[in-house]
Amino acid sequence: MNIRYLLLLFFITHTCIISLAQSAEGTLSGRIVNADGEVITGASVILQNTGTGTTTDADGRFSLAGITPGSYVLAVSNIGYTAFTQLIRVARGTNSFLNLQLSESRQELDEVLVSTAKDRYQVLASATSTRTNTPLLSTPQSVQVLSSQVLRDRQAFTLNEIAGSFTGMKVNNGNGNFQIRGFTAYSPNDASFLLYNGIRGNLFLWSQQPLLYNVESVELLRGPSGALFSEGSPGGVVNFITKKPLSEKQAGIDLSAGSWGFGRGSLDFTGPVGKQKKLLYRAIIGYDRSKSFRDYQDKKNLFVAPSLTYLFNSRSSLQLELNYAYQKAVQQYDNGSYIYSRADGSFDFNYYPKNLTVQSPTDYGKTHNGSATLTFSHQISDHLKLTVVERAVRNILDYTDHIPVGRIRNDSISRGFQDWETDRFSLQTTAFATYTAKTGFIGHQIIAGTDYNRYGWTKNDYRFKSSTRISILHPDYTGSIPDAAAPADESDDNKRVTNLIGGYVQDQLSMGSKVKVLFSLRYDHYNGKETPLSDQDDKQGDELQASGWIPRVGLVYLPVRNVSIYGTYLKSFNPQTSNNALAGGPFPTRKATQYEAGAKADLLSNHLSAVVSMYQINYANILTAAPTEENSHRQAVIDGTRSRGGEFSLTGNLDRLSIIAGYAFNEHVLVSTSSYGKKGDRFANAPKHQINFWGKYALPFRVLSGFGIAAGVRYVSDQVGLLSNQNFVFPSYTVLDAALTYQRNRFQVQLNAYNLANRHYFTGSRSGVTTGGLGDPRNVRLGLSYQLW
Repeated sequence: MNIRYLLLLFFITHTCIISLAQSAEGTLSGRIVNADGEVITGASVILQNTGTGTTTDADGRFSLAGITPGSYVLAVSNIGYTAFTQLIRVARGTNSFLNLQLSESRQELDEVLVSTAKDRYQVLASATSTRTNTPLLSTPQSVQVLSSQVLRDRQAFTLNEIAGSFTGMKVNNGNGNFQIRGFTAYSPNDASFLLYNGIRGNLFLWSQQPLLYNVESVELLRGPSGALFSEGSPGGVVNFITKKPLSEKQAGIDLSAGSWGFGRGSLDFTGPVGKQKKLLYRAIIGYDRSKSFRDYQDKKNLFVAPSLTYLFNSRSSLQLELNYAYQKAVQQYDNGSYIYSRADGSFDFNYYPKNLTVQSPTDYGKTHNGSATLTFSHQISDHLKLTVVERAVRNILDYTDHIPVGRIRNDSISRGFQDWETDRFSLQTTAFATYTAKTGFIGHQIIAGTDYNRYGWTKNDYRFKSSTRISILHPDYTGSIPDAAAPADESDDNKRVTNLIGGYVQDQLSMGSKVKVLFSLRYDHYNGKETPLSDQDDKQGDELQASGWIPRVGLVYLPVRNVSIYGTYLKSFNPQTSNNALAGGPFPTRKATQYEAGAKADLLSNHLSAVVSMYQINYANILTAAPTEENSHRQAVIDGTRSRGGEFSLTGNLDRLSIIAGYAFNEHVLVSTSSYGKKGDRFANAPKHQINFWGKYALPFRVLSGFGIAAGVRYVSDQVGLLSNQNFVFPSYTVLDAALTYQRNRFQVQLNAYNLANRHYFTGSRSGVTTGGLGDPRNVRLGLSYQLW
């Protein structure tokens, strides 16, 4: 990095600003003791069904700020004590000080989830990694959570726009394609790398950037997570926590406008139905439209997300969440920007103007995405809880597209034409029970569950034909759509159904307050079949049979209450995306094994969280092309790759300063020589170094009350764009962002500026040297928010 950027980063740390809390909100504080009057430190304190929570300090005191006035259930718990709940009423301003007492229990109780408080960056717990309410400090895995406040401050409306705030994660291109710990996470190959509330079933197709209209927070679970979620990216999985109905009536409106004709609006209504407040509702509606810095690109999104929660009693609830997303786009796929190849085999990444595209103005994409999730939760006893989830997803895509074929010569490129219609589905059933118990001095949190996932497609009609060659600098699109009667060079016409049945058991053992051990074991069985629907299908059938055991072991040691040292061993396996006999299949499953060790600390009275981790991931049985004279489509399995590195992240709120920062080192290489490449070759789209920083600070000056300024930097070192060509290396880049906010009562206005230095940079490859994912040039976004009630 240039020294100027380091100095700027230092300056930002001391000068970035956040907006002040709304004066119409309430503050709650108190102190917790045991029956002998002794203070209880580290007790969990939350307002149920909200994202507001904290823990008690060394004096047993707690404080919750930024609470919307209304009625809440206050829940307090700590290991070794009986959980305590109390109905409270929070008014505006400072409320009465609470003196609470916990009684000792003979059972090892479940630790209550402590999530992010309003207007905070720091998140103290996540239920996703272990499917139990375990603080992140006691979780034997590297987990990072971006709170709703981070999403708001960044004005991030898609996963692509927030990915760079995660340590060690980056966007590869303008589609749903990401890099985590050196591995590519991409929907077609890793169907479950995107989770919703810890459940499989990605709402969006791989050609789309996942929208965040109904997302409260985003979690990154690093490393293979097959023990709970089956297949997924070896580098990690991303989990969306969606917004839930609330017991108090609220409504808000958000409007945004920005560069390239960007416009966005959303409404969010929530509250109870009736005085008893047993039925809660929430409705989120959003619409956006945008063009691009590239020619001819246009995109529109409509998003609707109604949800209901019915509270049978204090122990049982039923939740229904519906999502519908419609996208209409010209050039739905982001096929990247041109890269110039020099005669000596090197590349010029600044040669072609950024506005040019290989696609035609006649290309289009229409996508209908829908999901329905039904969740039943019942607390059978104080120690036994049952959860059952049904999730159904359907994706319908109709699109045409032009892609590059071959290399650029004399500033012109040959193109292919794709015409595709597909109808895809996923039906997921998940049921698990959580049981807390104690044997001697050892506490147990046992979870046992089963999953059934039926997924695939009922229609997959794909045609590839040769199209016209165009001049890159002066394109003529005449005749670019091939004759419908012309034979296809490649075609698919099939349906596919895959059934996944899995079961797992997990035990989290607590040996006093300092030692925690995690054991998990899962068994998965896949059974899939692809059936041709006509003679036009090239593969003429495919079958999948795979099964295996997935273990997980973790150890956490807390030498003091706010510091932990952990180690973990994780495995996962993914069925091959192709097992076609004509290609040489069936092939052995892809397997990932991770070894990780690290330390975590909640510092400065739990206001700042730090995590450092080191890991190695071994990935085996990767498919590579191995054509012969008799079979040009033949594939083969190679030994695999090794990814190892380390990460450091820092997140928290220090008075008026809020920060999220991190550094990641990764080295992802081939472990043997094959037709894929030579031993030691760098893996594609895997930079060795990444730095992320975002900070904000609230000015203490009365004359500037309500104003705030924020800024950040993202640095990515150079990266190989294609495994088979180690000379194809994208240059490193540094991107600077900033924001200015003003908030008063229910109103907030915010101006974000991205890529302030207007840096021309490529984010990753498109599996070739002709085009690559180009980062957005300088652009701005103005947002207005108003809380109706």
